[in-house]
Amino acid sequence: MAQDRTIGFLGLGELGTDAAGKLLPLGFKVCGWSRRPKSIAGVHTSTDLAEILGMSDAIVCLLPLTAQTRGVLDAAAFARMPAGGCVINLARGGHLVVPDLIAALDSRHLAHAYLDVFDNEPLPADSPLWTHPGVTVTPHIAALTEPRTAVPSIVENIERVRRGERPLHLVDFAAGY
Repeated sequence: MAQDRTIGFLGLGELGTDAAGKLLPLGFKVCGWSRRPKSIAGVHTSTDLAEILGMSDAIVCLLPLTAQTRGVLDAAAFARMPAGGCVINLARGGHLVVPDLIAALDSRHLAHAYLDVFDNEPLPADSPLWTHPGVTVTPHIAALTEPRTAVPSIVENIERVRRGERPLHLVDFAAGY
């Protein structure tokens, strides 16, 4: 039952916050990790990664790939998760240490992994992820840019630049995203 499962999000930006909020009405317990303190109604948030891993039956990775997050889904992270948990990586392939994941699945500490992103895309035909019974590979087409919603944002930024204002949603190169 949903209320018996805790879903943990790594990354509480726009995507993580939105996804966490959508799970609450379904009855799931939801928690999330962020580098900076966050407050999201109904969601237990923490800047302590070990805490979130330890309470999450499923981890959903929605992090940006930075020097600090590369390899975050490794043997140490999997060992902190409750036995029988699963990992869902929708962010970047560089977050996942594949040999550590396979070891956690083979030992049955983790029950399953759902992977949408990989270091090398397309995923090479000889990757063990294709044939591992504990892995579901999805085609990295989770979101499409829809002109109806994208065009107004582009127009808004053009107008902001024309007025001498800073565009919205710029990459913060110091943060890495």
